[in-house]
Amino acid sequence: MQYGSIGKSMPHVSLPLKSMCRPGCMQVEWLDDLRSWLLERASLEVELGTFGRAIRIRRRRGTMKSARVGLAAFEARAGHAARTLLQNQGYDGGWGLTLTSVSSIVNTSEVLPVLRAAGIAGQPVRRALDFLTCAIAEHCQPRHKGGRGEHTRFVAFGLAGLLSHPRFFHHDAVAEVAAWCVGWLEDHHVDHGWPEVLGLDDTSLHQTALTVHGLAQLRGALYDLGPGLRLPGGVETSSLLRRVEPLIEHGVRGLLYHRRASGAWGWRTYVDTDPSPSKTALCLLALSAVRSGTGPDGEPAYRDDPRETGGVHGAEQEKQLSEVVTDAGQWLLHNHHRWETFVEDDKDVQGTAWEHMAYALCTQAAVRAGANPGDPRLAKAWKLMNDLWDPEAGLWNEPGASGKRATIRAAYYTVSAHEEALRRLTRLGFDDSTPEDASEASAEVVIESVALGSGRMIVAKARFSEARVDCELSERLYALVKVVYDAPEGRLSTERIAGTLYVAPSSVPKYVQRLNQAVSAAFGGAPVRLLLAGTVDGAGGYRLAGR
Repeated sequence: MQYGSIGKSMPHVSLPLKSMCRPGCMQVEWLDDLRSWLLERASLEVELGTFGRAIRIRRRRGTMKSARVGLAAFEARAGHAARTLLQNQGYDGGWGLTLTSVSSIVNTSEVLPVLRAAGIAGQPVRRALDFLTCAIAEHCQPRHKGGRGEHTRFVAFGLAGLLSHPRFFHHDAVAEVAAWCVGWLEDHHVDHGWPEVLGLDDTSLHQTALTVHGLAQLRGALYDLGPGLRLPGGVETSSLLRRVEPLIEHGVRGLLYHRRASGAWGWRTYVDTDPSPSKTALCLLALSAVRSGTGPDGEPAYRDDPRETGGVHGAEQEKQLSEVVTDAGQWLLHNHHRWETFVEDDKDVQGTAWEHMAYALCTQAAVRAGANPGDPRLAKAWKLMNDLWDPEAGLWNEPGASGKRATIRAAYYTVSAHEEALRRLTRLGFDDSTPEDASEASAEVVIESVALGSGRMIVAKARFSEARVDCELSERLYALVKVVYDAPEGRLSTERIAGTLYVAPSSVPKYVQRLNQAVSAAFGGAPVRLLLAGTVDGAGGYRLAGR
C-alpha cells in the first residue's frame, strides 16, 4: 500500500485473522509494526500537507500578483481601449460587437461607459447619443416593418446608454427618447417584469434586471435635475419621475418573486432550473441600484422596508433589499468556481447567440455587494481579465472555445468590474473599519462639511472619515459653490442661482452635474454630490451638502 506516489509501504505481515484475537507475542509484534507504520504515515501526511499548502500559497500569490498588475494597469488600458473605439466609431455614430460589425444599440450603449471611464466626452459621445436617439424606436419595430424585432433589450440597453453621461441629458432628444422608453415599458410589461420579446408571457430575468437598473439610473438623474424642470422636447422632471417609480416597483416585485431561498436566481423563470451566476449578478446589480442614491431632500431614494421574496419556488421570506443584495453577493463568492473563468450562455435571448461575461459580471456584482477586491476568491477572475488584455487590438479579448477575440462586450464588462473595484477601494480608504461583507459598497459618499479654500479650492470632508479632500474647480463652478455657500442655510432656488451667475435657469442643472462630477473625481470616482436638488421656498433649487 502506498501513500500517493511517495512514502513507505506498510510492513508485510502474514497472519491468520484469528491470530489478531489471540494473546501472544505475534499479536504484540504486529501491533507494534502497525503503530510504527501509522506514525510514519501521519508524519508523511503532515509533510505532504505542508508542502501542498505551500504550493497553494505560491499559486495564490502568483494569481494575486497578476490581479494587482491588472488593477494597476487599468487606467492606461482603459485609455488605450477608448482610443481604439474612437478610431473605429461608425459613420452613424455607433459601434457593433467587434470593430468591424454593424452598429447596434447594445454595443453602442456598452461603449459609452468605457469612454466615460477614460474621461472622454464631447463630440464622440454626442454622435453616439444621436445614433441611440434615432435607433431605439426604429429597431423596436417588427422585422417586417423594417425594425430588428420587438426586443426589450433595445429599450433596456438604450436607456442605459442615454444615461451613461448625465451631463448630456439635455442633449437633443435624449430626454425625449428616455421618456419614450418609459412609455414603451409601461405598455409592454408582463406579470413579473418584462419579456425577452413581445408576445411572450414569460418574464426574462435578464431584461427585467437591465430595465430596473436603467430606471433606477433615470430616477437618479431626475432627482439630480430637481423638481419641475422642463427639459428639451417638453419633458418635465416631476411628471416623468411619477411614471418611473411605479415601473421600478413593478420590476423589483418581479425580481424578488423569482429569487431562490439560496439567495441566487435561476437561469429561467417559473421553472426549477439550476441557479445562474450571471442572472444572480444582474439581479444583484439592479436591486443595489434601486436602493442606492439620495432623494431630493437628502433622504434615501428608496425606503428599504422588509419585502416578500420567493414564492415561485417554495415558501416566501421577508427580507430587505440590502439583505437580498448581501445574500446574493455571498452566494457568488461561495460559488466562485462556477463563474470565475467562464462565460455563460443565455438561451432565453432570441435571435442571437448571447453570452454573459460571467467572470467579469459576477466579479463586479460581488464587489458591489461588499466584497473586498483583494478577496482570494476573486483572484482567478482578476487574473483572467488581466490575461485577456490584447495590446495589439487595444481591447480586451473574450475567452472561448473558438479562440480569443477582442470585443466591445468584453471591454464593457471588464471596465465595469475594474471601476467597481476602484470605487470600493476608495471607500475602504475613507473608512478602514468597513467590513468586507458590508452591503453598502455602492452607497454614496456623504459629505459632512465643506469649506472654501484659497483660489478656486474647496475642502470637503466625508462622513465617517478623518480624510479631507481638496478639489480645485473652474471659475464658473467655484462661483456656483460660493453663491449657494453664502446663501442662508446653504440653500438657494434655481432662479436665484441663475440670476446671480447671469445664466439661463435651464443651464443651472448642467453646471450642478459638472460640479458634482468634479468633486466625485476628487474623491477617486466614488459617487458624491456636493449640491443636492430639492425644494427651496416652494420652487426647485439646490442645497449644499453638510448644511
